[in-house]
Amino acid sequence: MQSKTGKLNIIITLLVSVFFLTSCEKEEAIEADEFSVENVQQTAEIDVTSDAVSSIIEEAYIQDGKDVGKSTDTFLPECMTKTVEFDGNARIVTLNFEGDCEMHNGNILSGIITMIYVRDPLALTRTITYSFSDFYFNYKNIEGGGSILREKSNTNGNPQSTKNQDINVTWPDGKTAHRIGVKVREWIEGFGSGTWGDNVYAITGNWTTEFPNGNVNSGIITTPLRRELACRFIVSGVIALSHNEAAGTLDFGDGSCDNKAIFTGSNGVEHEVILR
Repeated sequence: MQSKTGKLNIIITLLVSVFFLTSCEKEEAIEADEFSVENVQQTAEIDVTSDAVSSIIEEAYIQDGKDVGKSTDTFLPECMTKTVEFDGNARIVTLNFEGDCEMHNGNILSGIITMIYVRDPLALTRTITYSFSDFYFNYKNIEGGGSILREKSNTNGNPQSTKNQDINVTWPDGKTAHRIGVKVREWIEGFGSGTWGDNVYAITGNWTTEFPNGNVNSGIITTPLRRELACRFIVSGVIALSHNEAAGTLDFGDGSCDNKAIFTGSNGVEHEVILR
C-alpha cells in the first residue's frame, strides 16, 4: 500500500508534467505566430517593392514612346541612365540606376532593369518582358523577372497592365523569399494630366511567396490595393493571406501615406507591420 506521502508525490509530479507540457505548447504557439508575422512582414515588403518596380518599368516605357499619358515631368530620376538598342523590330531598353539612386518619392535604387518589347504605335496591347541585373530596391536584392501585358484601354476606358512575375528577394540581413504571381494594375486617376504626382493605380491579383524553410504564404487581394505614385507605399487595400494552415488579412490602411499595415490572424489578434 502506498503511503499518503507517496500518493502526494505522484500527484505533484503529474501536475508539474502538465504544467511543462502546457508551457511548451504555448511557447510553440507563440513562436509559430511570431514566425508567421515575420513572413507577413516580408510578404508585404515584396508587394510594395513589386508595385514600385512596375511603376518604373511602365513609366520608362511610356516616356520611351508617344503614348497618351506621357508626363512632361517624369518621376524617373536624373541618376538613372537609359540606353536603347534595336534587334529587328524589338527595342531593348536598359535602365541603369547608378550608386544609391533616389527616386522622387524617396525609394533608393541601384543596378539594372532590362526591358524588351516591339514598338508599334498602332497596337492596342503590348507585351514588355523585363529582367534584373545586380538590382537593389531599398537595399533588397531583386533577381529574376517576368512580363507585363499592357492595354491602352480596358473595359472602364483606363490603361491597364497585367504583370506575371517570378522573382527572388534577398534582404540585407540575408533573409530570402521567392515570389510567383499575377497582378492587374489599372490606372484610375491622373491619366493624361501630364504630371506624375497625381497618378493613382488600383491593383488586384494573387500570388505565392515561398521561404527557405518551406513555409508558403498565398495571397489574394480582396479589396483593391491603392497605389498613389507620390507615396512610397501602398496606401489602402486588403490582402487575404494563408500561411501553411493559418490564415489572416493584411490591411494597408485608410489612404494615409505611411509605412504601416495591420496583419490580423485567424485568432483576431492584430500585429502592426512596418514596411521598409
